Amino acid sequence: MPATPLKATDVALPLFRPGAQTEGEAFAFSSHARAREAIEFGLSITDFGFNVFVLGDTNSGRMTATLDFLNSFISDMPPANDIVYLNNFVRPHRPKPYSLPAGVARKFRDHMTSLVPKLREAFVQAFGGKDYEREISVRRESMQKELAGQLEDLKTEARAGGLDIVQIEKGMMVVATGPDGEAMALDSFPPPEREKLEAAAKQLNERLFEFNRNATKLNVEFMSEAADLNRQVADSAVGDLIDELEAEYSGYAGLRRWIVELRADILENLHIFRPHAGGEGAPVGESAESRYAVNLFVDNGDEDSPSVVLEPNPTYENLFGRIEYRPVAGLLETDFSMMRAGALHRANGGILVLRAESLARNPASWELLKGALRDREFRLEELPRTGALPIAGAPMPKPVTLDLNIVIIGSPQAYYAFFSIDPEFRTYFKVKADIDGDMDATQENIDQYAGLIRAMARKRGDECDDEAIVRLLGEASRSAANRTKLTARYELMADVLNEAARLVKGEKPARITAGAVSTALEQRRRRNARVEDRMQEGIAKGFVMIDTSGSVVGQINALVVRDHGDHAFGSPSRVTARASAG
Repeated sequence: MPATPLKATDVALPLFRPGAQTEGEAFAFSSHARAREAIEFGLSITDFGFNVFVLGDTNSGRMTATLDFLNSFISDMPPANDIVYLNNFVRPHRPKPYSLPAGVARKFRDHMTSLVPKLREAFVQAFGGKDYEREISVRRESMQKELAGQLEDLKTEARAGGLDIVQIEKGMMVVATGPDGEAMALDSFPPPEREKLEAAAKQLNERLFEFNRNATKLNVEFMSEAADLNRQVADSAVGDLIDELEAEYSGYAGLRRWIVELRADILENLHIFRPHAGGEGAPVGESAESRYAVNLFVDNGDEDSPSVVLEPNPTYENLFGRIEYRPVAGLLETDFSMMRAGALHRANGGILVLRAESLARNPASWELLKGALRDREFRLEELPRTGALPIAGAPMPKPVTLDLNIVIIGSPQAYYAFFSIDPEFRTYFKVKADIDGDMDATQENIDQYAGLIRAMARKRGDECDDEAIVRLLGEASRSAANRTKLTARYELMADVLNEAARLVKGEKPARITAGAVSTALEQRRRRNARVEDRMQEGIAKGFVMIDTSGSVVGQINALVVRDHGDHAFGSPSRVTARASAG
């Protein structure tokens, strides 16, 4: 076949002239159109398993452009709900999560923080008043008067029979008395009198036992009446405060019931409002502030839209949260207020973004993430403490309902590795968003590419000449290895821009020219082309012999493209064919 001569213009870099200026969005490229449609499809479906895997080559904006697109996609949606954890008064080790509109949780926490001191002040005034003290005194004196009368009757009866009732360290006892009224032992009396006294003492001891049992009963009744009075006084003292709280938050699901339980728990635990709540009668370390704390687990009060959360290191604790501990007297102590949210909690109601390669390095997280997707809920557990001795009082919080989309971003190799290794992958990630490696050099793509280059320069605080953009578009075509296409790896052009901007000195902002771009590319080639230069040197010095004229049967010259990752070049090679009988 005869050789086809090519002109210099046929092999030189193509000249693409941008038209109208655009904002330059990566997902406006035709190479990203398929991925954009897939992401929009996945985010629009709430059914099980329609999570998204975005795959594309390195430097194609698979991470940065996807994050920008996700943020713009949900920018018009209302922010996700807050999450608070509150004390479970029935099962304190199982704190409950409550979902509240964005901003309400912070307001509720501040309300509860200010409520406890108000409750304590109200109790001080209520129980320190004269009316309360008078009521308690009247009831105590009534009980004591009744017991004193019964005891006096017993003593009168005892004295009539030569006996008496005296108080000793261990209680009251019956003793015999002599002529002078002093206590005497029964052995000192003659037998007939002693037997009579013993019989009377036995009967009196039975009456005394009944008296003591009645005294205990009256004391219990008094304590019960005092407790009822305390509850009545306390309810009257804090009723307005609790009613105000209930009226303000009764419209939120579950919270009204908790406030009702709060009122009952306050009345049953008045001792924790004492000045020394950790003293007698109160669990060590417990106070009203800790018992009625609000753990503001996720606060979206400052957000305008649902959160797009990127978790770069998806360990178990970073994804599912953790429980913190504090040392107290050489021991570890914790409660529900020391639980901390993970990326799943912060992204709930929005989008969680994970890197495929990072997730592959955390197989335990991957397995538990699939379990959360399967169960539509996720719980905070102390996975790192598995096998260790349990810590008393450590909370086991109830799970949070799963309401989010998960987007995994990675290379094609990672995507197909997931498919080949894990048969459940397709169940949980049914949407593939595939970014093409290149795009047709249409005018629309050229305009978007030019806009993106200008945006990358402005992000650095620089400006880019029109001719510099033409030069970079030509380089994008060269990277695609096709004169009619542009590479989708547009971030490679950002690297060239950074190198060219370094060459433009003394200007602020720096104005990047086509000459600066060409110089940057030449310097890059020199840094990376050591192998190519040595091979060319070997040909020039005759170390490598290449016949360029004549003809030989079964032998041709060929061009081999060698790609070293950071530099690709062509080198001559001989291709031979050998035939033999057989």
